[in-house]
Amino acid sequence: MYDFKLDEVTEWIKSKNAKVVALQMPEGLKVYCQKIIADLEAKTQSTFVVMADPCYGACDISMDFQKFADVLVHFGHSEIPSMHVKDNIMFVEAQIETDYAPLLPKLLPNLKEHIGLVSTVQYLQYLPSLRSWLEGNGRKVYIGRGGGRVKYDGQILGCDISAATSIENDVEQFLYLGTGDFHPLALAIQTKKPVIVMDPIAQEVRELKDLAERVLRQRHGAITRASGAKRYLILVSTKLGQNRTELAFRLKQIAMENGRKADVVLMNDFNPDSLLPFEADAYVSTACPRLAVDDFLRYPKPILTPIEMEISMGLRKWSDYQLDSI
Repeated sequence: MYDFKLDEVTEWIKSKNAKVVALQMPEGLKVYCQKIIADLEAKTQSTFVVMADPCYGACDISMDFQKFADVLVHFGHSEIPSMHVKDNIMFVEAQIETDYAPLLPKLLPNLKEHIGLVSTVQYLQYLPSLRSWLEGNGRKVYIGRGGGRVKYDGQILGCDISAATSIENDVEQFLYLGTGDFHPLALAIQTKKPVIVMDPIAQEVRELKDLAERVLRQRHGAITRASGAKRYLILVSTKLGQNRTELAFRLKQIAMENGRKADVVLMNDFNPDSLLPFEADAYVSTACPRLAVDDFLRYPKPILTPIEMEISMGLRKWSDYQLDSI
């Protein structure tokens, strides 16, 4: 189902004269890891090691690989241009080979006239043909250009939907080609536009209105619970593409200026048990935006995004709410 571009990877490894190669990939791809190693070992004569820690995106590159390997091959994500990683790292996007055509008859009745088209890197190769089909069926289609964290037009990340917000004033609705709900959920909450998900793996077409409303209720509840907080623990990721130390220090200053206490804690892998020794009424995550939305039930205290912290302190209105982005 995935195109791992192993011939290209082989040539790149040889060009680097790499004796030891580290492989990194998200959880969903690790089941393919040993087959990939067997193929690459036969072609390159290099030694391979696997970075088994959880990996959540191109933001999650661990430079620790340099302690034991010459190069790193990162599967499953495109590079983040603004990160400026070293040339001893190769990104393999692992595009998915799939057929979305059976979903088109289900899709058409749900579409408005002006549509914004977005996807993740695994499905971006299908956007031109999907756009042609939509325009052939009387729709006006827009594909936006993102900011410095996004490599391709129409590409959205969990922490960056700028390719969508760049065209939100031109469209009535967004169509997301891909799997999962987090990416289109950010789109629905941020733009307040209807979002349709066309999922070629689950072979379904669905809308996100109910889910977006449920998540907003959950986030409102977390903010309400934290509204009386006197002490915040501000969490900072040490991951290369998630680190927002300056933001954490600014939030600490805001808390102090408003009669609260705040401490800044650095973490690599976020685990609620690691926070148990610290006194706090609420946590504020400056790391991946998914932490507060996806993992809130794991934490014994409310876990907020930076914007939610300001709302909980009365410095912003709930009507100004938007999901966190990097």
